[in-house]
Amino acid sequence: MSGFTLQLASATRQMRLDNVLSFVGTDASGQFGLMAGHVAMATVLDPGLARFRSAAGAWRYLALPGGTLRFADNVLMIATRSFVVGDELSTVRAQLDAELEREEEQRGALRHNLDQLEKTLAHRLWKLDQP
Repeated sequence: MSGFTLQLASATRQMRLDNVLSFVGTDASGQFGLMAGHVAMATVLDPGLARFRSAAGAWRYLALPGGTLRFADNVLMIATRSFVVGDELSTVRAQLDAELEREEEQRGALRHNLDQLEKTLAHRLWKLDQP
C-alpha cells in the first residue's frame, strides 16, 4: 500500500514524513481521516491531538495549538504556530504544553520591551519639544 507525504511547518521548524498511510485529525465538523488518494481538501484544525500511521505500523501523535491543513496530490501540509510529534501520548502533550508556556513567556518579555521602548521614545520627543 502506498502512502502520502506529511509536511509540518511552524515559524521555527519544518518536518517531512514520507510514506504515511493514514491521518486522523479534528476540525469544526468533528473527527476525520485521510488516506493516500483522498480528494483535495483544506480545513482548519482544532487545537489538540492528531495521529498518523506510517508504513512501520505504529500510531504516532501530533500535538498542535490548531493550524491549517491542506491535502492535495498525496501531500498533506499542516501549518501551525508550533507542533510536537512523538510516540507516547502523554509526553507529546506535556512537550506541547511546555512549548506553549515558553512562547507565552517570550511574548510577555516582548511586550515589556516594547513598552519600555515606547516610554523612552515619548520621553525623548518630550525633551525635543522643550525650549
